[in-house]
Amino acid sequence: MFRLGLLCISAISVVSIQSLSLLEESNVSDCLASNNISQAEFQELIDRSSEEDDLENTEWRYKCFIHCLAEKGSLLDSNGYLDVERIDQLEPVSDELREILYDCKKIYDQEEDKCEYAFRMVICVTDSFESDEVTEAVKNTNKLNE
Repeated sequence: MFRLGLLCISAISVVSIQSLSLLEESNVSDCLASNNISQAEFQELIDRSSEEDDLENTEWRYKCFIHCLAEKGSLLDSNGYLDVERIDQLEPVSDELREILYDCKKIYDQEEDKCEYAFRMVICVTDSFESDEVTEAVKNTNKLNE
């Protein structure tokens, strides 16, 4: 299970990896404020990232925080879904990331709730990267054992 604090950090990283303007302190601060999350609460969330959290019970405001970051980073299309082409224009993405983004979009692009969509997309992308890392680690271990 992911840790909520780590997930929020991942959200910022994954969503902003292609758009450095998204990391501007004013964007993060604006998204925290618009979702009624204090700097102290956010820092506490990050500090607690070593604790297990049930993501199904993630507060709505944290889900909407992730959407806000994507919106402020101009990473969404006119329908509110992740725009992979736009991301690629801002900064070219790896083939692996592009494939993961499209795979996640196939699963979640019908989600009508914009906050739930952003949250699920970040989980999907993060899960995919984690699975790849685990798969790669297993392959490397098998090579060492040969």
